[in-house]
Amino acid sequence: MRKLTVLMLLAVLAALGWGLFWLVGATAMEKALAHWFDERRAEGWRAEVAALDTRGFPSRFDTTFEGLDLSDPDTGVAWSAPLFQLLSLSYKPNHLIAVFPGLQRFKTPDAAYEIEAEAMRASLILAPSLSLETVSSTIETGPARLVSSNDGTATLERAQLSMRQTPGEADKGVNDLYLTAVGVDPGSALLDRLDGVAGLGAVIDEVTLSARVRFDRPWDRRAIEVARPQPRDVMLEAFTARWGKLRLTGSGTLEIDADGEPQGEIALEAVNWREMVEIAEATGVLSEGEARRYLQGLTLVAALSGDPDTLDVTLRFERGLAFLGPLPLGAAPDLRLP
Repeated sequence: MRKLTVLMLLAVLAALGWGLFWLVGATAMEKALAHWFDERRAEGWRAEVAALDTRGFPSRFDTTFEGLDLSDPDTGVAWSAPLFQLLSLSYKPNHLIAVFPGLQRFKTPDAAYEIEAEAMRASLILAPSLSLETVSSTIETGPARLVSSNDGTATLERAQLSMRQTPGEADKGVNDLYLTAVGVDPGSALLDRLDGVAGLGAVIDEVTLSARVRFDRPWDRRAIEVARPQPRDVMLEAFTARWGKLRLTGSGTLEIDADGEPQGEIALEAVNWREMVEIAEATGVLSEGEARRYLQGLTLVAALSGDPDTLDVTLRFERGLAFLGPLPLGAAPDLRLP
């Protein structure tokens, strides 16, 4: 009887201890988040949250934000969501699940976006340090709709983007990136312009990418509080895109300077490549005369490879310009993150 009493007492003490641990942890998390919002407002941000609540006893810290509204005046980036959740196990608080239910809005200096997804969530593993360096992250979504102030409405069936620190090179800001997007509908406005392009389906079947990227600093809390880390070296290991009869694959390396200007080459193979020229003409990237000259030049390049329907060519960036094989494309893209 005495042993049973002692065991019951120990069980009660353990339960009380765990309850106290959970309460202290949940309270500390809410105070830390409230302090973070206060710090952002002190720096001139718009940082508002209508309600902040942590639940999940006994094994979880599940924090729900209602009426979330963040805007950084220095970078011009803003994000708002009626509802957002951060979920974690109480014994593993550095492994977070972020849930984005329903609607959210995102704004950069160049455009505004409205994103609505049936199921969008992210998984983050953070280093146990004050900097909260991201060891690995994955964001995935089911059916989603994107409305852009510049490009209209697009939808997709599903997508996943993953990034993890490259083993042995974490201190150098090197990360491995993987992207998959399936069933991408670029929107009726674009499809109407592409109506005369043969061989294209109503949706882009699939896009995949794997790359190793060196950023100018690690991804940590400063990526939100200050500015995004910027890519400096990109090793594109594999890129594939399938859209109807068009097949595009590529690999190569790029160096990117502080102005976002790339230097380097990407080897491309395009099957049924003529659709690419027709897309460029239909979307206004090339004029009718330019498209005709590109078609003539690339037909010669494809003929030299032995298969007129398959184009093996190099996409080259140098001195702020882009070239497809021997043909100039115009200004190189700005690869800076907003």
